[in-house]
Amino acid sequence: MLEGLFGNKNVQKVLLFLFVNNTCYGTQMQRILRTPLTSLQNALSRLEKGKIITSYYVGKTKLFQLNPTFPLQTELEQLLKKAYTLLSPQDKKLYSLVQQDQAERRSLEPMLTSFWERLKSVSHFTRQAHSRSKEEKGWEGKGKGDVLVVRQSDSVLIFHERGSWKVEQGKDIEFSNIFRWTFDRRACLISLEHLRLGPDHPVFLFHLAPMRHNLLASVESHLCEEDSYLAQIPWDQDCIRLNWRVIGPRKNEELEYCYF
Repeated sequence: MLEGLFGNKNVQKVLLFLFVNNTCYGTQMQRILRTPLTSLQNALSRLEKGKIITSYYVGKTKLFQLNPTFPLQTELEQLLKKAYTLLSPQDKKLYSLVQQDQAERRSLEPMLTSFWERLKSVSHFTRQAHSRSKEEKGWEGKGKGDVLVVRQSDSVLIFHERGSWKVEQGKDIEFSNIFRWTFDRRACLISLEHLRLGPDHPVFLFHLAPMRHNLLASVESHLCEEDSYLAQIPWDQDCIRLNWRVIGPRKNEELEYCYF
């Protein structure tokens, strides 16, 4: 779609991938996008020299991201957002971090089991939302609250959340949510649903699959009308971070839950 504009399909893939996922390292991107490593490295080098993307190290791993100081960063994100929303649901899957088959997920089952045990001990949370668009404010604000975890069965947890939400230059707003987490051990997946319409009419959000380095990610984007919802969950024994990404014709937003 943008190949004619950027003059290179790999440049297009890199920019869309970083727009959707925020950060990624080269070999991970190469595996997911199924692009020859040399071609991908050339695209990354070209974009970094142009200061359109930037990189930094975490340990020995070099991570890439869109350059937040690029002068046309806002306009570029608007263009990438439009391009992503025009993709078919099948093409949107190409930009999901999870590109595993069930056998690969099975090898990571111990990590998923550890995450499930960690979920049971959650008692409170903070959450923060902001728009990446200067024109669209969306969910701007901060909140915090408590979580009552109900173990419905060995494979189902219900999160009853109550807290307060403060929008920018606004008053605190009380809110409550009910989420259902379900552990499908056979498929080696955890699903997340919102129960705002009651337990018999769940609103499905994500299938989450395990990845390396204590990370879960949505298997594919969840489509709600024209909006796409994706999630990543980095976690450790101190905190579970549920990072939502919402992309749509009028949305370019991020929401981070921190469960403690």
